[in-house]
Amino acid sequence: MFVGTGYIKIRIYEAYSLKDRRQVLNSITTKLGNKFNISIAILDKGELWNVAEIGVASVSASTKMLESVYQKIEDILDDDYRFEVVCFEVEMHKEIQG
Repeated sequence: MFVGTGYIKIRIYEAYSLKDRRQVLNSITTKLGNKFNISIAILDKGELWNVAEIGVASVSASTKMLESVYQKIEDILDDDYRFEVVCFEVEMHKEIQG
């Protein structure tokens, strides 16, 4: 069993208020959450309207499946015109047998 964790930092274009920021982030989390079997959370405190940090986690029996999921997530995010992906980092963790 493998766990993949991802850290995503985005710069939101045309976010002039927390409401604008929240609309974009809710759209992202809903879209990714419905499309993939992942856990997703907004990590930052929302101090900057045009920058956001998102955490993603997923579990799979194979690293190839996890790599595929995270590549698809990155592709979807790159195709969205409302923001720019500043940082996209993924780590794979193997389950430790006790």
